[in-house]
Amino acid sequence: MLRVDSDSLRALASGLTDRADDIADMDPTAAVRPTADAMPHSAFGGAAADSALPILAAYQAMAERVQSMADAATVSAHSYEQAEAAFRAQLAQYLTGQ
Repeated sequence: MLRVDSDSLRALASGLTDRADDIADMDPTAAVRPTADAMPHSAFGGAAADSALPILAAYQAMAERVQSMADAATVSAHSYEQAEAAFRAQLAQYLTGQ
């Protein structure tokens, strides 16, 4: 028989979804703005201001990847349960000679 704890996989999926949501909620704009505003006419100020969107895009990509891991854990839990049920049914048929 398969030895998989489906509840643990679902708990992992839940935790990963929570982390994905936390990452998706991160917005670097508030942290970058004071630096950019402090040096509005400098190259550094401009670079700081321009960095917010790429950082935000990176956070969003990371959140999507973590959510994909959560989705995979959920699918795996369901797949293992289905496989175990099928194996149990086949074993029962074998043992009863049907």
